[in-house]
Amino acid sequence: MRFVLPRRFFLVAAIVGGLTVTIGLILLSPFALAELAHFRTDWSRLSNIGQTYGAASAIVSSLALGGVVISLLYQARDSRNALEQATRTLQFELIRMELQDSSLMTAMGAPWDLPIPSDSTFLREYLYVQMWVSFWGGNYAAGELSEATVRHFAAHELFRSQAGRSYWTAVGKLQLSHSKGRLNKFFHLLEDEYKKAVASGVPVVNTVKKTGPPTRPQATPAINPRPLRRLCMVAGAAALGALAGSFWRRRSQQP
Repeated sequence: MRFVLPRRFFLVAAIVGGLTVTIGLILLSPFALAELAHFRTDWSRLSNIGQTYGAASAIVSSLALGGVVISLLYQARDSRNALEQATRTLQFELIRMELQDSSLMTAMGAPWDLPIPSDSTFLREYLYVQMWVSFWGGNYAAGELSEATVRHFAAHELFRSQAGRSYWTAVGKLQLSHSKGRLNKFFHLLEDEYKKAVASGVPVVNTVKKTGPPTRPQATPAINPRPLRRLCMVAGAAALGALAGSFWRRRSQQP
């Protein structure tokens, strides 16, 4: 997949480059005036050059003001993105609660007047797919995902599952009619990939089999060497005691 730089990167690079060149010219202008003074002592001409230098200063001031305005616009955009992210996080938390407790789906009026069966399995799949689509849409609107990446996710992940196709069949028209801006373009990309998947007859993937965790061989319990060492010491002491007793009896039996 080809990495595409966001447009904001080129805009910031152009602004920084322009300001750098302008500031460099202003810093070098006194040296240029000094060089002109060596060739000619026409002070009226130098005065005109000085007035031109004042005009350049005004241009730099205008550029600085433009930079401040652009910075404020980016700050406002970042604040809006942060607010959208906080709202999306809260929505994900509410959806997660519904996924964990199906009774909360009934509390919110599931299936929300959509052509979705009133079954917890279908509703859980719908909510899960919605979370992924919202995540991709938010990243695309913020410039973090390119068009090629969105098409790849839609073609190879979203619309390769029956749940993804059912989701878009239920809400695709609503998303296209109620969205705007880059988010509306994102949904048009999904609509285009959905039509391609249906027209080409790409089959949905098979259901993933549920398997338990891999069984681990039971480890042989380790033998504690301390009791064995003590047993050997007791056995050795008993053997030495028996030998000593036998020797003592033989000595006592001799005349």
